[in-house]
Amino acid sequence: MSKISLQMYTVREHTKTFEDLKKTFKRLSDIGFEMLQYSIPENFDAKEVKKLFDEYGMVNDSVYCQSLKVGEKMKSVIEECELFNTKYVRVDSIPKGLTNFADGYKCYAHYLNELCTELKKHGIKLVYHFHAFEFKRFGEDTGIDILLKETDPEGVQIIPDTHWIQSGGKNVVEFFTKYADRFDYVHTKDFGIGPQGATWEARPIEFAPVGEGNLDWKPIIEFCKNKGVKSYAIEQDCCYGRDEFDCVKSSFDYLKKMGVDD
Repeated sequence: MSKISLQMYTVREHTKTFEDLKKTFKRLSDIGFEMLQYSIPENFDAKEVKKLFDEYGMVNDSVYCQSLKVGEKMKSVIEECELFNTKYVRVDSIPKGLTNFADGYKCYAHYLNELCTELKKHGIKLVYHFHAFEFKRFGEDTGIDILLKETDPEGVQIIPDTHWIQSGGKNVVEFFTKYADRFDYVHTKDFGIGPQGATWEARPIEFAPVGEGNLDWKPIIEFCKNKGVKSYAIEQDCCYGRDEFDCVKSSFDYLKKMGVDD
């Protein structure tokens, strides 16, 4: 099975109804996807979504739940993991009110540890997906450093995102190396440069299909292959008027060409 996945947020405008979701699965299957990263909306039936995955011979690499709701939804979260045969639960970002001080990250980390107590009994790991703001420094450490230092390494992982690492001022491979034991999945997203802004100081940063931006992908993919990354999830938050499926196919084809499945 191909290790190339797609974070379905990229095609969110094409999944608003279940009928749209079916059409999207067909288009993604035609591109060559065998794995997706899909957060099932509350108005969709998980069992019906699973049938759709089975129909196209695809798997969902993880399930999703808002971190502040995992406790109250623990039973259904575990059942959904069993339904999709996955041991990974993705959660959303740390609440905004906690991001401006180091103790906020520590508090959130301890909360994630509490959630892991039950999930670990079922071999399930919580997976945190960060953005650029977690790279705010608090002395020698950034927010993401604190979060990883304070969380249980057996219960809490991250999905490092190549674009956000670069945007946060870090070298992607150096960050991967530092936290190599804390992730099995990556988000592959290129770091593009758009048109000049209104002022000289404006940072014209854009999202880009993998291989079309400014990241040096060869060492990134080499590291991931040597580490044994299980899922390369393509994600592009905005396509700037370009067809989303064209962008996704460009990323998919580039990762294939770079040999992530070899």
